[in-house]
Amino acid sequence: MRCCPCPFLILAIALAAFLGPSLGNAMIAIGVTTTPIFVRLTRGQVMAVKVEDYVEAARAIGNPRWRIALFHILPNILPALLVQGTLSIAAAIIAEAALSFLGLGQQPPAPFMGSMLNSAQRFSPTRPGWRSGRDWAIFLTVLSFNLIGDGLRDALDPQER
Repeated sequence: MRCCPCPFLILAIALAAFLGPSLGNAMIAIGVTTTPIFVRLTRGQVMAVKVEDYVEAARAIGNPRWRIALFHILPNILPALLVQGTLSIAAAIIAEAALSFLGLGQQPPAPFMGSMLNSAQRFSPTRPGWRSGRDWAIFLTVLSFNLIGDGLRDALDPQER
């Protein structure tokens, strides 16, 4: 069951429009809209790990809750959070580019991907090469973070060890 039926980017656009056009407000909007993903993932992982035998054994020998959480649960949920973090970075790059393209992110004197795409848009019919470099930069950056996330998932998956 999804927490919010509103898509991530629509919510980020609405929040950035409410806060005003700046890079800080765009980062706040992206951070607030991606937080539920991490909360749901963390809760699910903790619920799955806390019933494992080694956590029950640590509880049985009298370890305090903070020690069980820090030394038994956290190391076992960290790989999933790390993989989700790399995949969320890719989504945040696309969201920042979209917000800057719409004028809700960093303003045009600063060289951000979305604002550069917006400024190159007026030259697209006459000089298509001006725009393609910026498109490829966004594409390759997002692709690299997705590949890093997939590689981390494969390397940190306990099922494949």
